[in-house]
Amino acid sequence: MKRLRLSIVYAGAISIGATLASPTPLRAQDTRWITTGIGPRSGHAMAHDSARGVTVLFGGADGGISSIFLGDTWEWDGTGWQRREATGPAARAGHAMAYDAVRGVTVLFGGTRTGGSLSDTREWDGTSWALRATTGPAARAYHAMIFDAARGVTVLFGGRASNQTAFADTWEWNGTTWTQRATVGPPARYAHAMAFDSARGAIVLFGGHEHYSNSYFSDTWEWNGTTWTQRATAGPAGRYSHDIAYDAAHGVSVLFGGYRATTPSILGDTWEWDGVSWTQRVVTGPSPRNGHKLAYDAAQGAILLFGGYYAPGDTWKWDGAAWTLLATTGPSPRLGSALVHDGERERTLLFGGYHRGIEFGDTWEWDGTSWSPRSVNGPPGRDCHAMVYDAARGVTVLFGGYNSGCLGDTWEWNGAEWTHRDVVGPSARQLHAMAYDARRGVTVLFGGVDSGNCSFWDTWEWDGTGWTQRVVTGPSARWGHAMVFDVARGVTVLFGGLSSPYIVGDTWEWDGNEWTQRTVAGPSPRCNHAMAYDGSRQVAVLFGGAINSINNLGDTWEWNGTAWQQRAAAERRRDTCTR
Repeated sequence: MKRLRLSIVYAGAISIGATLASPTPLRAQDTRWITTGIGPRSGHAMAHDSARGVTVLFGGADGGISSIFLGDTWEWDGTGWQRREATGPAARAGHAMAYDAVRGVTVLFGGTRTGGSLSDTREWDGTSWALRATTGPAARAYHAMIFDAARGVTVLFGGRASNQTAFADTWEWNGTTWTQRATVGPPARYAHAMAFDSARGAIVLFGGHEHYSNSYFSDTWEWNGTTWTQRATAGPAGRYSHDIAYDAAHGVSVLFGGYRATTPSILGDTWEWDGVSWTQRVVTGPSPRNGHKLAYDAAQGAILLFGGYYAPGDTWKWDGAAWTLLATTGPSPRLGSALVHDGERERTLLFGGYHRGIEFGDTWEWDGTSWSPRSVNGPPGRDCHAMVYDAARGVTVLFGGYNSGCLGDTWEWNGAEWTHRDVVGPSARQLHAMAYDARRGVTVLFGGVDSGNCSFWDTWEWDGTGWTQRVVTGPSARWGHAMVFDVARGVTVLFGGLSSPYIVGDTWEWDGNEWTQRTVAGPSPRCNHAMAYDGSRQVAVLFGGAINSINNLGDTWEWNGTAWQQRAAAERRRDTCTR
């Protein structure tokens, strides 16, 4: 069972088969989120402007649940990304760009957006975008395009129409008009990649996808300006949504990543084509991804990589020998991750999460200004786990979660490395809750659900050495509840959750010996809400939650140990959240 689909009854409503996930918070009227730098994305396009010494990036999709199309223009100057505030093409993804070194402009063609594929030709001169043509190749996306410096034309091959039909046509743009060239060449495909080998005067094409036969190509072709010639069938595994760039300093075309049908489906391998054969470079580097882009920076003699699907908004450099991380904007879009603040080191730690078939096992830290990936070995990828910070021992404790089944392992992060604590403890579960009891120096765990949809009502405590089961009486079995430790009163507060088949709205407190239900009026029943303790005002703060698969809440409540008080109201929002 991949995700929970349980019957839910709320306020006498009809049972609803629902997939519940962390809700999307509502936008508060008096709060603004701060975004710094270029965001994670895939399906964007890049080209290096050699005259101005910058790499140009346009558009793509944000990679989030909604896959919002982007229409922003950015340039990388070798140090950082700068947004160019220019009116330009409509937001899109799956378009292609190439730098025309003869005319000193970056050429963009096609792509897809809400409503279908596009067929416009536009050019960026470093200051503004200009629409150059609306006739030429048929509307398409996920085609490949490269500038042939020997002949002074931009070459386009393949792509996919709005009706999913793949193309096998070759076109050239001379700066004024498009001309269709060869009709015989590689089979129809899309999401392939091309690079121009300046030493041999040939365009190299590799891979791609043919939709209807579900074929992932592994063939290598070259275009000499007149004809296509198949060069090799051995080399990288068949794939699509990878990218290639020609490394002029080393005389090879470099390929990275992509997607294939077999496990692992998301690739992170590096290959080089020297005109005769492919060689795999066994190196560490960017995380596996597809939908990323490569561009060769001649001034630095290195290939630049940015973004990708299942990837953060990171920027890497390949110098022919090794990959180097140059910049990152933060973790890639995801659900079900865990976040906790390390008070001693003044860092916020994020681990794991889930996005479209992938459970992440990456560790990130936020220092108040930027995210930094921690390249460490640690827990296997997962989501729906729980983490708390143990202030007495200065470690973050992680337990459980989900990856192809529920997990029951215990890990600790000391700020430098993860340690697997090989101990017997709670049974494997997900969507449980944990809180750190600062008065007694223990981590308290309650509830959760296993792979068979059986929810728990057991209470456990972790003292840094072992787990101890405390009681089995107390709140009903549940998952998707929230807990927080009330420092002033020395109790752990629990609210809500899904106690099958009902969503509940009860309040409980754990004093280290027993659970006590507080019979009080308060927030409406909900699950997958969030709670935190405000030490300055000595209240537990609750926000949001879900009442079924499409209705999320955005109200704010506070618990002072005696009563709940609603502090801010928000209208109910209908949202779907596919995990």
